[in-house]
Amino acid sequence: MKIKKFVGKSFKDALDIVKKELGSDAIILSSKSIKTGPFGILSKDAVEVTAAIDETDTIPAAKVVSSEMEEVLKEIRGLREEVCFLKETLRPIVPTLRIGKDKKGLFNLLVRQGVDTQFAIILLERSQESLDSLKGVIQRDLKIQGITPAEERGFIFIGPPGVGKTTTVSKVAHLLASKRKNVNLISLDAGRIGSIAYMKELSKQLRCPLKIVRKISDLPKIVYKEIQKGPLLIDTPGYDYNGILDDIKDIFTTGFPVKKCFLIDASMSVQSVLKAWQNCSVDMIDSIGFTKLDMATHYGSIYNISLLTSRPLSFVTTGPGVPDDIRIPTSEFLAGLIIGGV
Repeated sequence: MKIKKFVGKSFKDALDIVKKELGSDAIILSSKSIKTGPFGILSKDAVEVTAAIDETDTIPAAKVVSSEMEEVLKEIRGLREEVCFLKETLRPIVPTLRIGKDKKGLFNLLVRQGVDTQFAIILLERSQESLDSLKGVIQRDLKIQGITPAEERGFIFIGPPGVGKTTTVSKVAHLLASKRKNVNLISLDAGRIGSIAYMKELSKQLRCPLKIVRKISDLPKIVYKEIQKGPLLIDTPGYDYNGILDDIKDIFTTGFPVKKCFLIDASMSVQSVLKAWQNCSVDMIDSIGFTKLDMATHYGSIYNISLLTSRPLSFVTTGPGVPDDIRIPTSEFLAGLIIGGV
């Protein structure tokens, strides 16, 4: 510790000298009045102040604090640069969105329901801060085609294995039969014994003809003959749906007479669906259908896939039951599912 005496004309003057030399951390030990002349004679009164400072805490401490502060400031500057970089990177990708408290809740709702983040942002930009407004925007985006008179000529169902093509054939067959249509069944899935047995049982139930086609080249003469009698429902294998589409395109040069419907399992991830979708000749697909809604945990993928495929929806199936678990949904029904069953 450094101890030193300081003299000033007044206590204030002496204190100013202490602060100037030792700094504001100096400790005043004592003060007293003194005479400033030689031997204290014929002189004016003055004040002597004794002050002390801990030399080990002065310069070294300042250096330590300065060094620590510099590290903190450096880290803060780095974080600030990273945030600015992220903002600039995301600015052209993510649309600017002013989300109030209500919209933040709606955004979280959409994401929890499986709606793609970018689609959720765009939906909220186009809607007001209410669930009804959001539901209305979703309704307008969904294309529902149903089974129109054109579709009543029949369907060929395309899709990956396990999406429920054969079961869907049965459900649509019962639906058309209930409209007094003379349904005609065709199966291209001759390699699966279980599928053929199912189709034969369906044919027996509906008292309608069933044709088993083993070569695609045999399909035209059967199609053009049977379509005169009533709607055709064609089942296909899932292992080569793209090859079947290519063969149909090559054989039916003037166009295929029935609608080509791509079936999608509602419980599949969007990534899996898009992979299957991109693996086929999508320009040939007329509509989509969602199966197994009862197996899905949320329904945001219906919105995602509807937008990404840009195809109208013909129907949805809601369970394994035949013929009951199929419906031609309204856009209001689907919008309610997408936002959580509201």
